[in-house]
Parts: sequence; C-alpha cells; structure tokens
Amino acid sequence: MTFKTSIKFRVRGRFGPLPRPERWAFVVGCYNSGTSLLYGLLSRHPSVGSLPAEGQFLTDQLPVPKRDGFARGWALAGARYRLTEGDGESIDTERLKRQWGACFNDVSRPILIEKSPPNAARTRWLQSRFDDAHFIGIVRNGYAVAEGISRKAGHPISAAAAQWARSNKWMLRDWPYLERRTLIRYEDLVQNPETVLRGLFRFLSLDPDRYDWSSLAKPMKVHERAEPLKDLNDESLLALSRQQLVDVEDEAMEMLMRLGYWRALADRGGAQA
Repeated sequence: MTFKTSIKFRVRGRFGPLPRPERWAFVVGCYNSGTSLLYGLLSRHPSVGSLPAEGQFLTDQLPVPKRDGFARGWALAGARYRLTEGDGESIDTERLKRQWGACFNDVSRPILIEKSPPNAARTRWLQSRFDDAHFIGIVRNGYAVAEGISRKAGHPISAAAAQWARSNKWMLRDWPYLERRTLIRYEDLVQNPETVLRGLFRFLSLDPDRYDWSSLAKPMKVHERAEPLKDLNDESLLALSRQQLVDVEDEAMEMLMRLGYWRALADRGGAQA
C-alpha cells in the first residue's frame, strides 16, 4: 500500500459519513460466478446505493488476497480470510463503514450493497457487525468457472477448480447461520433475469415497479466485456480440453455433484481431445 493510499484510507476512516441504511446487502460467491453481473443489475435500482469497486479494495481493514499473491485464488489459503462472529477483534468496524461510506454513490439510500469474493468466508462476521444484513449467494457451473479463473489469472485448471470448490464450501458451510439469505444460480439469472430479480427485490423489500426493466435488453459491461445478458457457460466449456475437464473433476467432483453441475463426459459437448 502506498503512502498516498494509506493517507486516503486514514482520512476516509475518520471523516467519511457513517452509513445507516435500512438494510445492508452483500453479494457473495466465487470469482467468475456472476457476482459482478448480479451486483451491477441490483445496483440499477434507484433505492440501492453501490460502490465503485469491490469493498475489499476500498478499506484498509480487510485483507486483500490479490496483495497477498492469491489473485482470484483466496480459497487456496481460505483460513487466512475466514471470519466468524468471534473473530476480527483487530478490525475497526466503524472505520471500515466510514471508508465505504465515503465511496458509495449515495450513502443515504435505504439499501447499501457490497460485493467482494472473499466475503464468502466472512458472512457470519458481516452479519454480526452490519445491522439487518441480507446475503445473496450465487453459484455457477464449476467447469465454466474454473475455465474463467484459469484464463484470467493464469492458474492451472486444477487450482482454479479447487478455488471454485473451496469457495463454495466455505460459503455453504456458513449459510445455515445466516438469518437473511437467498441463493441463486447464474444460469437462472441470465436465462430469466426478470424473474430472478423480482424474487431478489422481494427478498430485499424493494419495489420492483421502480426498476427500469427495459435496461435488461441493453448491453451491460462486466469486466472486459459489454454485451446483452446471455449464458456464457457453453463458450467456456468449449475452451476446455477433455483432460482439463477431468482435471476439474479430480479437484471438485464432490461440489460438482452437490450443486448439480456434474455431467458425463459425452454430455459436455465440444471439448477438444
């Protein structure tokens, strides 16, 4: 962290507005599972205040895996980032909230939303520190996620598959402890976005009639791509060789089966030899 960044965090942590929303909403899930897409869609609601980047990058109170050498791979060292109700005594929660408060596009909105992939292992801690916290988890086909992580971060496909499996394991292990949570699938979101979003708005006590539903037909920029909503799983599956598919299963078979994503090799289609 540079000296300039350190000063910025110090100023925001002391003088930033302290958010007091009616509800906090946290989007959690593995990298490349659709967290950014979902976050962007929810942020379009006029009652939702959002951040310009992942919350982990806008505070000095949470460890950042990328800075530790675990870019798109925090779950490979999961215990380092896990927090439950009794953890995090050294974290100044008010400072964290003020640092985020200085960055929200409108801190006065009734719902403030945040997403950071490592939060999949911090949901219980977040629930204990943020009033009326709501959690929206998203899961996606593990083969496709592993391909995306491997392509973007340069990890071996086996490490990318391990990241997907372990990240979901941490998230689902803590899920029963959360008072207000809902879990969706990426595939449902991209195939039936209005249906899924209406369900999430009910979960968050938001008026769906205030949402600009026509915006779903417009291209949406997510990372390096800007295009209409569509299921990108087939594109990722076609990029994997048969050996890579096997490597994914060697690392993640239990989670693939648990989430209903395992398919016989002959049913995957298009994989190169």
